[in-house]
Amino acid sequence: MSGFSLFGGYQKPGPGVSKDAPQKPPVQRFFEVLFRKFFELVKLNLLFLVPFAVVAILSYLVGLVTGQAFLWNLPFVLLSPFLAGLTFVTRNYAREEHAFIASDFKDAVLLNWKQFSIHGIICYVLVSLITFCIRFYYTLAASQGTLFMVLFGVSIAVFLVFIFMQYYIPLMIVTFDLSLKQIYKNAFIFAIIGLWRNILLTAIFGAILFLNYFLYYMNPALVLLINGFLVLFFAFSFSSFLINFTVYPLIEKLMIHPALEPADAQSSESEGGEESTEAEGEEEKKSEPEYVFYQGKLVKKSTLENDDGSIFQDRS
Repeated sequence: MSGFSLFGGYQKPGPGVSKDAPQKPPVQRFFEVLFRKFFELVKLNLLFLVPFAVVAILSYLVGLVTGQAFLWNLPFVLLSPFLAGLTFVTRNYAREEHAFIASDFKDAVLLNWKQFSIHGIICYVLVSLITFCIRFYYTLAASQGTLFMVLFGVSIAVFLVFIFMQYYIPLMIVTFDLSLKQIYKNAFIFAIIGLWRNILLTAIFGAILFLNYFLYYMNPALVLLINGFLVLFFAFSFSSFLINFTVYPLIEKLMIHPALEPADAQSSESEGGEESTEAEGEEEKKSEPEYVFYQGKLVKKSTLENDDGSIFQDRS
């Protein structure tokens, strides 16, 4: 896909609702899918809660033994591979497709655990570094002037871009066959061109946190009870679904649809008015897309062909 160099020249991206189908307003579709998949999201949340509980216990023990906040967060890196399963299932729901919760969750974890683990370690290091810079420059800005205030502002901006990128990275890992370097490059681009979506998501999560913080001082016991209920049944799956529903259309428009264009459509402009000398069968083959969906990802058709020219059956 030479025409897709903007996003790192990816090798293989997943499917979506037909672009020719009439679309309802996004807000209406969101709530329709949310209500339709409500109990599936509850089941998914309960499934994800198992590794989360294990990691939370490990985190508590590490904090108890070491007393270091830096190390207290370290066990959560172990949760990273399970985000693959959460993301894969909610991505399918976001594009209104079926998913087998247990089996698709497991398959996504096994297929993507390495990249998610590496990404988890990178996030841990970067979050620790950025938050340290924010606290450090904020402290110095109060006493030593403008320069450190500027550095504090830069640190906040970097942190926001980092957050925006996280909305896209898990989705791209489970949807495309890309290196992490390419995924990060693409996520940075989407952090800019998808600005309004990113701000909307950040505002929603920020408002939830603020409301939670505000209500806690009014009735701590009630807030803890509600938070426990939400974490148990809904918080993780809903957050993942909300993110994927919001950002997937942009990824589909800029990365998936171009890959599904027939090969002759991608090269027609450069060919101009030259007469075709190819046989009719070759022309028909050429008019087909170069990429096909295989096990939840777009794969170059030539890599899936049997010796007889047929395509391996999609087991996704």
